[in-house]
Amino acid sequence: MFKHFSIQDSPITNHDFLNFELIRGFSTVKLGVGISGGIDSFYALKWSLENFENVTAVFLNFLNNKDQINKIKKIAEYFKVPLKIIDCRDDFKEKIINYFVNDYLKGNTPNPCILCNKYFKFPVILNHFDKVVTGHYAKIEKIGKRYFILKGKDKKKEQSYFIATVNPELLENIILPLGNFTKKIVVETVQTEYYKFGENKESQEICFIENNDYKKFIAKYGDLPFEEGYIKSLDNKKLGKHRGFYNFTIGQRKGLNIAMGRPYYVVKIEPMTNTVYAAPLEETFNKTFEIKNVIWYEEAEKFESVKVKVRYRTEEKLCEITDNKVTLLEREQSVTPGQLAVFYHKNLIIGSGWIKNVDK
Repeated sequence: MFKHFSIQDSPITNHDFLNFELIRGFSTVKLGVGISGGIDSFYALKWSLENFENVTAVFLNFLNNKDQINKIKKIAEYFKVPLKIIDCRDDFKEKIINYFVNDYLKGNTPNPCILCNKYFKFPVILNHFDKVVTGHYAKIEKIGKRYFILKGKDKKKEQSYFIATVNPELLENIILPLGNFTKKIVVETVQTEYYKFGENKESQEICFIENNDYKKFIAKYGDLPFEEGYIKSLDNKKLGKHRGFYNFTIGQRKGLNIAMGRPYYVVKIEPMTNTVYAAPLEETFNKTFEIKNVIWYEEAEKFESVKVKVRYRTEEKLCEITDNKVTLLEREQSVTPGQLAVFYHKNLIIGSGWIKNVDK
């Protein structure tokens, strides 16, 4: 069943100013600022202390990383701000790590960061505080009577995609100051202070996987043997062998170890038969797919044009939506089951759904 949320029919545009309606009169509210030790959350904490009185730094302990916790404590001491550490290890393992491994073993390509935002970074902090601030490069604004997620100002860094599944009822209590700035401005503003605690490095893609080696992690965590299987063409011809389907993801080109005279890409994975299917570039493009666990903030048919982003690192493409089926007006390469499809009208997120059953 879809969830629907209405907005006024007035044109929707992006705003480059900070929506101070979110913070006026909140000098007495309890504000929790999620910090990870990175420069973005460092800036969010600094900004919060400049604009609020009742501020607490909050660290969600997912992995019990001692070095990270020590860094968090030093940052809190530097700002002379109270620090609350919330132990999330058991829930994180169940809802994020187990999901990640199990989804890979189904032949999908999961995105744990999206669910981490949905289940932890916002709702957990809001269980303890009135408002939450994080260092995401996205915006939340009130349109009509409700709050919605919009793209951040920095086109290269913007992260609205990653928070598209956050419970819409929480949005009015979420503040995202970095959505109004570029990464360059953030770094220039706090880098001198922040270098006391570490270099300005981007976080690794998946926090619980060392060196982003997901293949090694899945094999070890799932206690999986190196089971030999075949790499096949779409017409079922054997092209080579592999050592476990979970070592591959849709769209992958490197590591196939097949000599075809031109690049081949993974186009389909069959866990039940331990088979990986590969094809040349021209056979990797997709036109239609289905979505599940859909949330609509506003019905897509109300807009003249709707675009969909099928992965974080892709541009949105115009699409048509009928029930749970999405048809792209221009084909997209390697649409991947397990990834989130996020639907935009201009800069506004109007809905999202998880990708399944991809067709040509």
